Amino acid sequence: MQKKIKAAVIGGSGLTGTELIKIILGHSGLELAYATSRTYKGKKIGEVFPGIGCSQKYVETLNKSQLKQTDVLFLCLPPHDSMQYMAKVLSIYEGIVIDVGSDFRLNSASQYKKWYQADHLLPDLLDKFVYGLPEVNRNQIKGANFIANPGCYPTSVLLALYPLLDSKLINPESLVIDSKSGISGAGRKLKEAYQFLNLSENFYAYSPLGHRHTGEIEQEIAKIYGKKLKVSFTPHLLPVDRGIFSSLYVPAVNLDEKKVAETYHHYYQQSLFVKYVNHIPQIRQVAGTNNCLIASAYDKDSKILKIFSVIDNLVKGAAGQAVQNMNIALGLEEDQGLRLQGIRT
Repeated sequence: MQKKIKAAVIGGSGLTGTELIKIILGHSGLELAYATSRTYKGKKIGEVFPGIGCSQKYVETLNKSQLKQTDVLFLCLPPHDSMQYMAKVLSIYEGIVIDVGSDFRLNSASQYKKWYQADHLLPDLLDKFVYGLPEVNRNQIKGANFIANPGCYPTSVLLALYPLLDSKLINPESLVIDSKSGISGAGRKLKEAYQFLNLSENFYAYSPLGHRHTGEIEQEIAKIYGKKLKVSFTPHLLPVDRGIFSSLYVPAVNLDEKKVAETYHHYYQQSLFVKYVNHIPQIRQVAGTNNCLIASAYDKDSKILKIFSVIDNLVKGAAGQAVQNMNIALGLEEDQGLRLQGIRT
């Protein structure tokens, strides 16, 4: 019998951390070695979260011996915390690190300071992290030791744009991105705006200027398109528990709709999780899965190409994509542990 890969979830009681634990427990090649939580240290995971059938106990932190026994570290930590954790363990830990947080997505310390209003503690480590968008960077992810999991919004946006950008079928100079996310994108933190009475039967935009994911989107578009540009990105909060729906608007004169469809099918024909569909996709169609569904419509009157993309922000936008990255890095089947059934019908 093949030895199981030992995984540790740092920040295992947050929404992303618990989603990741559920996936690890269902992964035939993985063993949950450790899960950390300052809040619930010493308590059984299944006691804190009865929906997770796990008798393992949370630990507050990992010592040197535990780190050396771990093959993969999943960092499910808030902004600024992943780099602090890495600064402590970098000289000790020798396995794979997948940062599901945001500290290693941007390639330069100056960009990190611009978008996250803090100095990066490990600027020399930034270029060692591979941007873990599998459908775009699969070859770089193979064998990588440091992987930065993309943000949930950028995942939905970049997967929708990649085929058309890479094939130069569109010009993104005047790209407008309108994204909506479920409340789980904000994590477990208590905030008045996220309370039921304020969110139920409500819908609104937030951070219309300077949202942190804008820099990440612009950075990765430049890599694909070969040119730096600015995009207009506005996120919104939906009164649903999970899911992201992104609508993208691209000016395009005399666009061949058939060519657009053919391009998507060509780029994603071998993809296990990304599909171009002939209907406007819905959040309920991807909830609980690692899938991304994409569709498009060309408005001949306004000369605007409209692109629609849906993902589950906790799975393809976070925990599921992290495991997908790990599978690729270690040479496992890409969908191992990720053959998930949706939670909506």
